[in-house]
Amino acid sequence: MRREQRGITTIGLLILLAFLGLVGFAVIQMVPVYLENMKVQQVLNQAKDKLDGQKATVTDIRKALGNSVNIEDLREIDVRKDIVIERSKDGYTVSIDYQREKTFLANLYLVAKFDHSVEIVR
Repeated sequence: MRREQRGITTIGLLILLAFLGLVGFAVIQMVPVYLENMKVQQVLNQAKDKLDGQKATVTDIRKALGNSVNIEDLREIDVRKDIVIERSKDGYTVSIDYQREKTFLANLYLVAKFDHSVEIVR
């Protein structure tokens, strides 16, 4: 009686390892991007906690954000260009909308888009 063979072939194993290697490489490339994003969220939340209810002006908000950006060493964030401060009903809406590109393989890129905002009450 003939028994059926079970398992993966060498070629199948190589293809599986190549696929897992590409996925692992993509994850390694994107980890710093998401760590930076966490710092950006932290900077916005710190500004909200510090200035909420303090009758802050746009200058005060930009100054607090600039200090936090410098402390967190966010070199890719320009407070004057990337962060938008708009007047709202109860105070100011501070928002940032940006994207990061990382080279994956040759001319293939991994792109992450982020959009965060906080409401600072006067």
